[in-house]
Amino acid sequence: MIPGPEEVYGALDSRFPFDSAYDWDNSGWQVVATRPVQRCLVALDPTVAAVGKAVEWEAQLLLTHHPLFMPHISSVHPESTTGAITRVLLTTEIGLLASHSCADRNINGVSGALADAIGLENHRVLAPDEQGTYFKLVTFVPDDHLETVRTALAAAGAGVIGNYEECSFALAGTGTYRPQVGAIPIQGKIGHLEEAKEYRLEMRVPAALVGKVLKALHRYHPYDKVAFDLFRTFVQGDDLGIGVIGSLPQPKEVSALIAQIKEVLGGVPLQVTGPEEGMVEMVAVAGGSAADLVPVAKARDAQLFVGGDLKYHKLLEFSDSLVCVDPGHRASEQPGVERLADVLRHAAARNNWDLEVETFLEDPALGRIV
Repeated sequence: MIPGPEEVYGALDSRFPFDSAYDWDNSGWQVVATRPVQRCLVALDPTVAAVGKAVEWEAQLLLTHHPLFMPHISSVHPESTTGAITRVLLTTEIGLLASHSCADRNINGVSGALADAIGLENHRVLAPDEQGTYFKLVTFVPDDHLETVRTALAAAGAGVIGNYEECSFALAGTGTYRPQVGAIPIQGKIGHLEEAKEYRLEMRVPAALVGKVLKALHRYHPYDKVAFDLFRTFVQGDDLGIGVIGSLPQPKEVSALIAQIKEVLGGVPLQVTGPEEGMVEMVAVAGGSAADLVPVAKARDAQLFVGGDLKYHKLLEFSDSLVCVDPGHRASEQPGVERLADVLRHAAARNNWDLEVETFLEDPALGRIV
């Protein structure tokens, strides 16, 4: 089965909800795909080179982290780079989809990929976002439909807790009902009290995905009238926020850890400030522009911080107590490209899609070192 563009969109939406993007951001469709997606190229930026590769590979979709149309762009000149890229995408019928702040704000997104690449454990969000509101969905499912419903809810985005998917709780019990005229019961007779072996199924749902999850519930639940409850939990920042903090499996010397980071990021030049010696165990990371997170990393007791676009005065302020490693904006987000690709590969395997997913990684150091 070759997935349609909306199915690919849905797979990403279930992992990094597009509704969770910042208000100022332009995540989502940049150029809407209209053809079934058999080949998807994943890149950090919708550059001329990335679009050229998508055309050469005959892809139907280009998935990027950064949008083509950033919020400050109010018009497009046909002779500009953005205009030329748009023209190529339209004439070749290649869709363009961007994840951006949806993946930036998620613990499993860009920063989570960077943390995994370095080998951090016990991930937590570095700067939790107070907008991380969740609901607990409770429904009652006949025992022979439990797996079907649970799988459908998980595919819609329910049951994600940190680095775990398909988290649920099911408790067996007995349900009763008396069908009335007009009911379409899957068992029993009109007017007779019936008993059914059911499971109470509970799963957590991000606020941004409640509508999508309920749609899946009604589609895959066997009853003509589905009983369910939604309990708003509380504002929690365990999944949404910027950056990730975690620990190394074993403490490492500063120099050894810096060498490891350099290797993981493709040998890109690193700007390093802070103590040159000592052991590091607690590490904070943030993909992209991360200057404002330097004091946050220090306040969370990180001993080393990795982030892009770090600013002189922030580094100067903490140069005596916090090792700061700046590989540049692009290099710090490159692991996120593979994370996006893996999300689609996982969805393809789960849904038996005929979908090829490849990554396009440009030189991690934007520009030239001269």
